[in-house]
Amino acid sequence: MMFLSEIKKFVSDVGITFVSSALCMFLGFPITVLLGRYLGASDLGLYRMVNTIFGTLMLFATIGIPASVIKYVAEFRDNEEKLREIISASLITSILLGLFSFSFIYINAGIFADLFNMPELTGLLKILAFAFPFSIISNTLLGLLNGLREMTKNACVSIIQSASLLIFTFLLVFKCGVNGAVIGIVLSSVLTTILLVFIQQISKLTFSNIYGTIVQIIDFGSKTVLSNAINLINYQADTLMIGYFMTKMDVGVYSVAIMFAKLIWILPDSLQRITFPLISEYHAKKMSDSIKQVVEKCMKYSCLFLIFISTFFIFWGEEVIDLIFGNEFEGSYFPLIILLIGTLFYGITKSVGSIFASIGKVSLVYKIPLVSAVLNIILNSMLIPLYGINGAALATTISLLVSVTLMIHFMEKLIDIKIDYFWYLKVLFLSGIIVCLYLILKNLINDMLLESVLMILELILFIVLFIDARDKNKIFQLFCVQVN
Repeated sequence: MMFLSEIKKFVSDVGITFVSSALCMFLGFPITVLLGRYLGASDLGLYRMVNTIFGTLMLFATIGIPASVIKYVAEFRDNEEKLREIISASLITSILLGLFSFSFIYINAGIFADLFNMPELTGLLKILAFAFPFSIISNTLLGLLNGLREMTKNACVSIIQSASLLIFTFLLVFKCGVNGAVIGIVLSSVLTTILLVFIQQISKLTFSNIYGTIVQIIDFGSKTVLSNAINLINYQADTLMIGYFMTKMDVGVYSVAIMFAKLIWILPDSLQRITFPLISEYHAKKMSDSIKQVVEKCMKYSCLFLIFISTFFIFWGEEVIDLIFGNEFEGSYFPLIILLIGTLFYGITKSVGSIFASIGKVSLVYKIPLVSAVLNIILNSMLIPLYGINGAALATTISLLVSVTLMIHFMEKLIDIKIDYFWYLKVLFLSGIIVCLYLILKNLINDMLLESVLMILELILFIVLFIDARDKNKIFQLFCVQVN
């Protein structure tokens, strides 16, 4: 069992990370609104394509160094000499990778533009190339903070990065259009790297055992790259293939649906940033019971959060999209509903998505998503030409459900984690009743009143029926300690 002090640290870290993620999402949201409203769906589609390409190439450019840093820093946090070796080796590798990535992207920008039949991408990617050296270094340094579980510093840097991106974008987009938005990415990356170098006291480096340590972090990192690449296919294949089969306007409309669908991952993403180093530490100390407890609590409470937010989008999603983005994006609602099915179930396991990497089962980290990724590509290639962005949403949802099924199977088999399926069925059944009540009564009662009452009812029932009394008491005790 986790001690109260450890629970307090865990709850505090989750709270800090959640607030940070929420603020970053809040700060990033106006950029999408600005580009959608001021520049239109086509330029928003271009910006999303640039961002998608950026995320995809960054994954390969880092070769998993940030993940290695998180794992090994968490394991050797009490060994100062080994810690300095890891930091030094990871930074030297990151600098070399950054310089190579800049050259590669700048020279080959035209190839990507031709691939997606979007000539405007050439100039945008040449601008974006300048962000790669800084982004690779900053990701490595953020991994260091995460591994040390210095979540307050991590959160502050993330918020500053999002805030600076928002400010730079607003300053530049009215004069330079979508070019200005991409320049904003570069400038925020530079600022973030400078801030992290200042925070981390980089002067404390060592060249002792540098070659062996570089080999060690690349060996583990390269194994996670394949997994992350496959996961990225599940996350981004739909956007890339819409860009290939359809138009930049379709990419823009779909990007709004995918943005809201992934919004519900705010809590699971926050939890995963804590559970990765935490489970790594528990595994090194052979604390299997604590690992099981972390997994059980994170998955259950992620489920409650995900269903509650999904209900909100079912009730109000169409109005929210129309209010924020206008009639041009009304086609985003139906693919959003389809995507919510996949993102909801996937989000439950996403909160502990790094568990296999944490316990050293690296092969499973890429084998599990490989099956769903292959299926995702096949389904997207079949369904997008037939059903457009709705087909892309359906393909992504099916692939995410397959990934969830495989992950739960291996968690039960290899880690002896018992999933309380009846608990999840009760939650889904209750939520299903609430949605059915909405569909039955929406023509009889004022929509706003009905939706508000049902949301409040769902929240109360979740708290009363599905949150363990011991957890309520622990949270209350921690709250009282914080207040006093």
